[in-house]
Amino acid sequence: MGFSLVDKSRGIWSKKSYSSLLYYLPIVILGGLMSSHIVGAFVCQLVFDISFFSSTKEVFDPENKDLIDAMKVMQFFNALGTFVLPAFAFLHLRGVAKPAQYLKWQSPISLGAMFSMLIMALAMIPVANFLGFLNEGLYLPEFLDFLRVIEEQTLRVTEQFLIMDTYLDLLLMILLIGVVAALGEELLFRGVLQNLLLEWWGSKHLAVWITALLFSVIHLQYHALLPRFVLGALIGYVYMNSGNLRSSIFLHFFYNSTLLIITFLVQHNGIDSSWEFIGVEHLLFVVLALFILGILLFKLPSSKTN
Repeated sequence: MGFSLVDKSRGIWSKKSYSSLLYYLPIVILGGLMSSHIVGAFVCQLVFDISFFSSTKEVFDPENKDLIDAMKVMQFFNALGTFVLPAFAFLHLRGVAKPAQYLKWQSPISLGAMFSMLIMALAMIPVANFLGFLNEGLYLPEFLDFLRVIEEQTLRVTEQFLIMDTYLDLLLMILLIGVVAALGEELLFRGVLQNLLLEWWGSKHLAVWITALLFSVIHLQYHALLPRFVLGALIGYVYMNSGNLRSSIFLHFFYNSTLLIITFLVQHNGIDSSWEFIGVEHLLFVVLALFILGILLFKLPSSKTN
């Protein structure tokens, strides 16, 4: 019965307008998020005896280690439900016969290209730090003040998330934030949304920047709005120019994982804490990083898409 319904639903949105598809996509995402949240909540209830079905103060207590572990599990399920499953569900409902070809996933990526993605990820760090510094001076309208409240709560939990006592903790965080987040976000934003906007408007630049804007806004982190917007656009151009989703996934993975490694080394006195702020005080690093990013982006093979 279940497989029959899935088969019958294939392509039911194949004749929908692009504006309708853009309206339906958030609905698919919301459905995936709700489903994954329910599954994840049941798992956390069984494993940690932590309830995510209640609204008690305990649920939001970042000092509770069991809670933090449970929230990491929830983040894993939510990443799958918010990004990975909706991406494939949306393509299924559109009737895309070859999802890998549509996503530009099928092409392998060479070791040279992977090395270029690593260098670009390292260069992105001082640029992101500098943009984050500029972001602090941006005016936040009073009607958006709720974002500060959300962000304060998120930062408190994130600080606990990033406490990594052992190498195993580091590896688990790389799996969660490096692998799952990078894979899921690139599938949905670059693979689905950017391609959808490109089909609709026919402008790769508009598709890249609008996708980057939505990518930045959806995270609800005001302090990172500007860096995430600009770096999201950079990743979008890497995907567009390379014609390979694996390139953007590896770039995203290397960037997230490098930040985690820096945080881990700072926590264990492996490097000075100033490494976390490289690019804020020394503009030379930012200029050099932008030069490297420009050269490597220019060297990427152009896709056939105009």
